[in-house]
Amino acid sequence: MSWLDGGLHFFGFAVCHTLPSRTLALGGRYLPVCARCSGIYLGVAAAYLYLLARRGFKVNALPRLGVSLALVATLLPLAVDGVTSYAGLRASNNVIRLVTGLLAGGALPLFAFPLLSPDLVEEERGKKAVRPFGPWYDYLIWAGAVAAVGALALWGWPPLYYPLAILAVAGLAAIFYNLALVIWLMVFERARRRSRAWPYVLAAASVLAVFALLNLFHYYTFRALLNATGGKLPA
Repeated sequence: MSWLDGGLHFFGFAVCHTLPSRTLALGGRYLPVCARCSGIYLGVAAAYLYLLARRGFKVNALPRLGVSLALVATLLPLAVDGVTSYAGLRASNNVIRLVTGLLAGGALPLFAFPLLSPDLVEEERGKKAVRPFGPWYDYLIWAGAVAAVGALALWGWPPLYYPLAILAVAGLAAIFYNLALVIWLMVFERARRRSRAWPYVLAAASVLAVFALLNLFHYYTFRALLNATGGKLPA
């Protein structure tokens, strides 16, 4: 296993069961996370790329209320698919898992990214708000970016394995880092300490520590599962 494969596995196994039957394969190689998680984190990565390309680091406001409600609604297909399939009410498949994951993942950065602004603009303030979406075509660019990565994953062309695997893991690391950084920035603000570097360093260290602990947890739970099932993975 190369260092790149090891890194992808480190991040993927920390948050996902990676069962072969529920994971997309490109040229016989399974992505580092299952189909649902691949959808979520590819959607997250596509949304971050959209934000950086269209807004840079200038976003300082959450989406408007109507847009926010519509984005929250994109989480429902994933929840319905997951609950109904696990409850045995219906059968899901990897295409449905990927698509519902994309819908949910594509919305998350639009809420998480603005929280990094040191001056989050509220409606009642008179300051200029730079929101994730501006003109109407921003919605099409965002939706197109999310749909594009999903289409590439479904295409299954073997040379796309590493680009998609790296993009999914990048989305996974980015959303965790985004949330960790928000927490550390709040800690430094409450302590009334200003530092340009320490919140970013501590956020990165926190993410690595969390992923290391999750890897240990999943290793021992998987080993216990295999012992209980005689070495057979669940379907």
